[in-house]
Amino acid sequence: MFFCAIVLLALVGFVGVFAYSYTTLASEMPELNNYSSQELAQTSVVYDVNGDIVDELYGVQNRYVVDIGDVDPTLQEAVVAIEDHRFYQHDGVDFEAIGRAAQQNVQSMSIQEGGSTITQQLIKNTYIAQEKRSIPSFERKMIEASLAWQYEEDHSKKEVLEQYLNTVYFGANAYGAEAAAKTYFAKSAKDLTLPESAMLAGIINLPGTYDPFADPESAKKRRDVVLDNMLRYGQISKKEHAAAVASDLGVSRGRVEYENDNEYFLNAVKKELAEEYGDDVVYEGGLKIRTTLDPDLQRMANDAVGSTVNPEDGDPSASLVSIEPGTGAVRALVGGSDFEQVKFNLATQAQRQPGSTFKGFVLAEAINQGVSPDSVYESKDLKIPLPEGSDEPYYEVGNYNDTERGPINIETATEESDNTVFVQLALDLGMKKVVAMAHDLGIETELDAYPATAIGGLRIGVTPLEMASAYSTFANSGVHMEPYLVEEVATEKDGEEVVLESHRLKGNRALSRDEAAVTTETLRGVVEDGTASQFHDLDEELGRPSAGKTGTTEKFRDAWYVGYVPQLATSVWVGYPKPKSMVNINGLDEINGENYPLDIWSAYMSEAVGEFPEQEFDVPSPDLELDKKTGGRAYEEVETTGASPSFEDFLDSLQSNEEEEPRPAPETTPEPTQTAPVEPVAPPSTTQQTVSEPTPQPEPAPEPTPQSAPEPVAQPAPEPTPRRTPQPQQEPAQPASQRAPGSGGGNGGGNGSGEDPLVDAPELDF
Repeated sequence: MFFCAIVLLALVGFVGVFAYSYTTLASEMPELNNYSSQELAQTSVVYDVNGDIVDELYGVQNRYVVDIGDVDPTLQEAVVAIEDHRFYQHDGVDFEAIGRAAQQNVQSMSIQEGGSTITQQLIKNTYIAQEKRSIPSFERKMIEASLAWQYEEDHSKKEVLEQYLNTVYFGANAYGAEAAAKTYFAKSAKDLTLPESAMLAGIINLPGTYDPFADPESAKKRRDVVLDNMLRYGQISKKEHAAAVASDLGVSRGRVEYENDNEYFLNAVKKELAEEYGDDVVYEGGLKIRTTLDPDLQRMANDAVGSTVNPEDGDPSASLVSIEPGTGAVRALVGGSDFEQVKFNLATQAQRQPGSTFKGFVLAEAINQGVSPDSVYESKDLKIPLPEGSDEPYYEVGNYNDTERGPINIETATEESDNTVFVQLALDLGMKKVVAMAHDLGIETELDAYPATAIGGLRIGVTPLEMASAYSTFANSGVHMEPYLVEEVATEKDGEEVVLESHRLKGNRALSRDEAAVTTETLRGVVEDGTASQFHDLDEELGRPSAGKTGTTEKFRDAWYVGYVPQLATSVWVGYPKPKSMVNINGLDEINGENYPLDIWSAYMSEAVGEFPEQEFDVPSPDLELDKKTGGRAYEEVETTGASPSFEDFLDSLQSNEEEEPRPAPETTPEPTQTAPVEPVAPPSTTQQTVSEPTPQPEPAPEPTPQSAPEPVAQPAPEPTPRRTPQPQQEPAQPASQRAPGSGGGNGGGNGSGEDPLVDAPELDF
């Protein structure tokens, strides 16, 4: 009895001192205006092209700020019932609650409770420094009470409760009601039921103790305490109370981990945004990130790669990038086979030798200079003299299996992927011009003007993203569109969405429409009769025409296929992340561009093209003038009749060897067609586009004259190979990955293009 009296006196004294201190010292209390609220970290959300969520990005705090109207009333009432049942009666400081707390503190002879209102908790969470929040002190309580009183003078109860429900911690790294509802029930806060709301409200006091995943029994008991309070304060009926108490917790691991094989695409997005905005903004800024990802195409890409290679069984890895030519939007991206094991993104970060896929750029430059694919060169082993000071006296070039085909035209050389013809052609065109063309088409990597570059022997290498982008220029009638993954970045300010960034389409004309059409027509030969036709009938498998190029590098370290239809360009690379030869794998003598890469490309594209209506490639205008190459290293037919040549014949021979007149630059604005519009696809209303002039290509310095062995006596050249007409469709070929041992065929591209003696030489002007 005596102790109770002491407690009562102490309680009265404590409350009296608190009230007196606050009222008499109010003029000396801290002003709210002198404090700045802490910026709330918010979770950023990533969307695909359909507007569906594909990822959520957050750092320390997982939080989504929502309006009070988006929080179910049962959660609002449950929080008030358990945390501050007199919330609507006090002005930010509840002296009645302080009295109860004082009693507990006197009995324990320590500060156990503070009688904090919801408003005071809000002040603590937003205005008090993090390091001071967990330190119990009378001074801090006085500061919180003073600031809470001032705060409620300028804010309604609705505003206070809304801000509190967006800041309070619910455990499991869930800050705020919306994150809590997603974390524990996989739903939005506006869809919560009464028992669910009661459980969430019960967690606030001790999140670690009342964790429903770790200790569901304690969480259920605490939930029922909340329901009892709601019944006591008239917020629910007895019937509602009984039904809620009888229900199970019903929790599920609602924190969505979006394990949908988008990791490499999202990895590229996060890396790009972090470089632009910084990690703090990306992971705490509440951004709305709208990407170019097409979930259907991404699924097809993952399936195609996964069904062909399995690195866990010793297979090489694979990468696939698929781009919409008219806009540059990256629709699907596979950067490897297992993101959990290998975070390195092979699609955007791996710079590998492109092998014979680079020949497409030499071909484009030839057509740009007015050289007809009917031009003839002699396929033969080459020894190109190098300037003094080089590591080797000669650059030696040969074909796969040391094949020498004799005089063949450029079209056939493209189909057969003849190295020696393309090196000679590139030297005639000027290597600096070939390099400039590759850059205009979409290659961003630094390139050297070396002969080996013509057949993909690069000092640095290129990424699958670059190759898909460059070949998409052929599909887009010669206009290169800058590739991109992020369509728009937005945030919210004062309840309104604010766009921080909206992609503007950027186009650069690299080829005229007619020149791009001839390039595609020539690359069609690879599909119909060339290296790509050895194990596949792509026209049959896709159900429509396509064009592309195989590529294989020295010692089979890299294998490629890059191809396209008018609406989609796709590159596939296969190799080991740490380069090594791909030989004797799954019964194949070697992995080259004709098997694994083409298997993946066909498996993906044969399904992907179903998303687009069939569209024919552009047809070159009959007014386009292309001439058979003469002079330089081109092969010229010499007719011998046994009679001495006449003076007129002598004059004709001189005229045929004269240098060609320079070609005028291609037109700089796309012209419309009925089949494949040159102009990029129209963007959304917030997007703008520009098509810039082509980058001027510098004139090369005079070509060095190779000091080669005397040419053999020329034999009559065969007639140029006529352009082939499509053959009748056949049954689809069996994928190379399923063929019997020893059935893998050799690729005409690549050998002689990897280990390059010029790699360490100073830049030369070929």
